[in-house]
Amino acid sequence: MFRHPLGLLAGIMITPALWAGTGWSVSELQPLLAARDYGNGMLLTSVAVLIVVGIVVGLLAGSRLSPLAAFVSGGAILAASVWPLLDYASMNRLVPDVLAAGSMLHPLGPALPVNVVVGTLLFISALMPSRWRSRRRAADPGLTPPAAGPAEAGGVDRAPGQRTAPAYPEPDLDEHAKTTTPFRRTGDGFEPAPWPEAPGDDAPTRALGDDPR
Repeated sequence: MFRHPLGLLAGIMITPALWAGTGWSVSELQPLLAARDYGNGMLLTSVAVLIVVGIVVGLLAGSRLSPLAAFVSGGAILAASVWPLLDYASMNRLVPDVLAAGSMLHPLGPALPVNVVVGTLLFISALMPSRWRSRRRAADPGLTPPAAGPAEAGGVDRAPGQRTAPAYPEPDLDEHAKTTTPFRRTGDGFEPAPWPEAPGDDAPTRALGDDPR
């Protein structure tokens, strides 16, 4: 019930964190890599922040919570990255003065390539139709297919999803023959009648009420 509202709230809250994480880590990585200062501890810290960003992006892209989280976050990051490339003047009028051009949080800052990839990935993942389906499935009102093979159900192999009637055991004809007793009609009803044939003789079958004499 609250699946999509929670996804919307998560997308709004996580977008600034992703933007700040990519901006800070890339702005720290670029000068260190350019100077080949591989022994600097900030290099490893910046890479660790990018790994955390990647984990969060992966959870948003593949989570079953709601696609709205990836849709809102990816759409906002992608729009903020592409907007200045399409109309820099309109973007520059809305960006606060504290965000100097080229700073780590500026749309055209050093994290622009990473933000374009992150935004596109999240936005496209939210467009998959399977992510908008609920996890609950409607119950089948009819017969359900057997969970096991024919060895357990006593039936035959059927295609997945095909309805199968319940299997009933075959009657034991020999057992019924052992317990069958002949009857004959009397004035008050029926009474057991002994077989006139000797044991072991192949006697013909008699209908109910026939007189053997």
